[in-house]
Amino acid sequence: MSGVEKLRQCMKDRVRGSMDITIGIIEAINVAAKEGLSKDRLIKLLEKIVKNQPSMALLINISFQIIDLLKKDQIDEILLLKDNLLKATNALSEKASKLLDNKSVCTISNSKEVFDSIVKSHCKTVYVGVAHPKKEGELFALNLKNSGKKVVIFEDNNYLFGAKMCDVFLSSADAIFDEAFVNKSQTFSLCLFAKYFNKPFYLLANRYKYLSADLKDYYKILQMPCREVTKKDLDVYNVYFEEIPLDLVIPIVG
Repeated sequence: MSGVEKLRQCMKDRVRGSMDITIGIIEAINVAAKEGLSKDRLIKLLEKIVKNQPSMALLINISFQIIDLLKKDQIDEILLLKDNLLKATNALSEKASKLLDNKSVCTISNSKEVFDSIVKSHCKTVYVGVAHPKKEGELFALNLKNSGKKVVIFEDNNYLFGAKMCDVFLSSADAIFDEAFVNKSQTFSLCLFAKYFNKPFYLLANRYKYLSADLKDYYKILQMPCREVTKKDLDVYNVYFEEIPLDLVIPIVG
């Protein structure tokens, strides 16, 4: 697959988490540059990716850093972004893993940061919803099982079960602002469950997901296809993400 094809794949991806997609973009840009794609074409592709994936702050941040490097003809520096990003993520997951030892964990969706934190820990059981409509929670659960972890998966409307069974809640964020963060829909409900049951809700707050004022306008929560909910002639609300106040969680900063 060519670099351009990989970039177009990242543009349409609705299953992988923002970390995996962003790393894919960095690698694809490097491949496309070696294949001789012009700087202007690469910048236009990145701008299109940001437009098509406006609900991923990490992707937005890194894409504009790549654009800046391309404009300065510093293409060799692009792969360093991957190294720095992975180092920050590894440090964050190491810190989080220690909070999960001998605990059962309830989480949501498919996050590389959450996955790495759980795999590095000595946690008991992981509880996760299937995450309709793309079922990324199922993929997350299978990957955890293959890594030797005990996992229980359930329908998204059964998160009360996960909330009762777990000792701690764990989530990453798709975007972080000054007073709120954005994550998969139903995260707000999990935060309220955590508050009701007096259980900690840890948020993996990767600094690369913080959006400054000049980048915040690029971030949008999109209305997704109505047919995912119903094919009938009805008004539909269908979004994958929601905004949650930071005062409902315990941020783990990295």
